[in-house]
Amino acid sequence: MQDVRTFRCKDLGLECEFEEKAESENELMKRVEGHVQTAHQMNPEQPEVQEKIRKAMK
Repeated sequence: MQDVRTFRCKDLGLECEFEEKAESENELMKRVEGHVQTAHQMNPEQPEVQEKIRKAMK
C-alpha cells in the first residue's frame, strides 16, 4: 500500500484553505494543477511551479 500524499496551499505560503490528498505524487499533482491555475493564476506547466508543488507535498 502506498502512502497517502497531501498538498496544502498554506504550505506554499498562500492564504488558501485548499487541501488535497491522493495515493501517489503524480495523482496529487494532477488534482492540484487545476486548482493552482484557476485560484492562484500559477502555470502548472512551468518546471519551477511543479517543483514548488512537489516540495510542498507531505
